[in-house]
Amino acid sequence: MEAIETPKKIIKISLLCGVGGLLEFYDFILYILFSDQISQQFFSEIQSPFVRQAIVIAVFSIAYIIRPIGGILVGWLGDTKGRKTSFAMTMLVMGSSVLLMGIMPTYAQIGVTASIIFVILRVIQGFALGGELPSAIVFMFESLHKKGLALGIMFGLVLSGFLLGNIMSLVLRHIFADLAWRAAFISGATVGIFAYYIRARLQETSLFTSLKHKEKFPPRVVLTKYTRNVIGAILCVVVVSFYGVVISLYLPKYLVIHAGYAQSSVNAVMIVSSLINVVIVVASSWLSDYVNYRRLYQLFSCAIVLIAYPIFFLIACHNFHDLAIGVIAISTFASIVTGLFMRIVCEAFPTQIRLTGVAIAYNIAFAVVGGIAPLSAEILIKLLGNVHGMAIITIICGISGIMSIPLLAKQRFIDN
Repeated sequence: MEAIETPKKIIKISLLCGVGGLLEFYDFILYILFSDQISQQFFSEIQSPFVRQAIVIAVFSIAYIIRPIGGILVGWLGDTKGRKTSFAMTMLVMGSSVLLMGIMPTYAQIGVTASIIFVILRVIQGFALGGELPSAIVFMFESLHKKGLALGIMFGLVLSGFLLGNIMSLVLRHIFADLAWRAAFISGATVGIFAYYIRARLQETSLFTSLKHKEKFPPRVVLTKYTRNVIGAILCVVVVSFYGVVISLYLPKYLVIHAGYAQSSVNAVMIVSSLINVVIVVASSWLSDYVNYRRLYQLFSCAIVLIAYPIFFLIACHNFHDLAIGVIAISTFASIVTGLFMRIVCEAFPTQIRLTGVAIAYNIAFAVVGGIAPLSAEILIKLLGNVHGMAIITIICGISGIMSIPLLAKQRFIDN
C-alpha cells in the first residue's frame, strides 16, 4: 500500500475526515444544549419538573440506544461498498433530520403529534451518527503508517463539535432568544452541505480496494467469530463514551441542576475544558506512535477510578475555583484515554470486517453509557446524593476500560 506520510498530506486527510465529524457532533449535541427550550416547545403539557426532566433525558438517551442499529447497517455498507459511501450517507441523513427538527411545528401548534415527530427525528439522528465516527476512525487507520497524529487531529476536530456547540448556544441565545433552538438546528443543517462537499473529495482507502475477499454479511462474522474482540472493544469504548456523554453532555446539566452552580460559570469552565481537551486528545494520540499505548490506556483508566470520589467531593464545595479544577482534571484524564482508544479498537478486527466490528463495539458502548448513564445518575443522585451518584458512574466506566485490554491482548490485526 502507498503510505501517506508527509505532514501536509497527514493534515489534509485529517481535516477532510474531521470536519464532517465536527459538524455531525455539533448537530447532535444541540438537543442537550437547548433542552430547556425544546422541553417547553414539545413537552410543555407535563406538569412535574422531575418527570419533564426525566423525559428530556430519555429522549436524549434514545438516540444512543438506536445507534447500534445504524452502526451495523452503515458498517455493513462500508465493508461491502466502501468507507467513502458510508461517509456520504451518514451526512445526508443527519443533515436532513436536523433541518426538519429546526422547521417543524411545536406542541402548541399540532399537539402531541409534534412530540412524536420530534422523537422520531431524534432516532434518525442516532441512526446516522451510529456510522459517522467509526467510518472516520477506520478510514484514518487504514490510510497511514504513522497513525497517531492523524487520528488525533481528526478526533480533535470531532471534539471541537462540542466546543462549537457550547459557543454557538451562547451566541444564538443572545441573538434569537426563545427561537435560538430553531436557529441552531437550521444552521447545523446548512453547514452540513459544506461537510457533504468535503466528504465527496475523499478517495477510498487502498486497503479496502485491494481486498480480494469481502464478507457478504459482516455482522454475522463479527458476532460469531470475533466475540471476544467485540466485548473487549466495547469495554474499551465505554471510557470514551463516558467522556462524550457524561462529561461533555450530562455534566453541565448536573452542575446547574444538582450542584447549584450558575449557568454562566458552568459555560465558562466547559468551554475552557473543551479547548484543553482537544489539545490533549491530539497529543495523546500522537504519543501512541512512540509508546505502549495499551498500557498507557489502562493506566489512565485506573486513574479515572481513583480520582472519581475526590473530584466530585471537590466540585461539591461549590466554589468556582474548585469547579474549574474538578472539571478540568476529570476531563483531562478521560481525554488522554480518548486519544488512545482508536487504534486499539481498529486492531481488534481484520480489514474485511473492520468497519462493522468497530461500529458495533463503538455504538453498543455509547448506547449503554448514553442510554443508561444519565438516567442512572439521576436515580443514584436522588437515592444517594450528588457526589455518590456521579462518582459511582465514573468508577464503573473506568473499570470497564481496565478490563478491556486483557480481552484484546491475544489477537491484533495491523495491516499497514
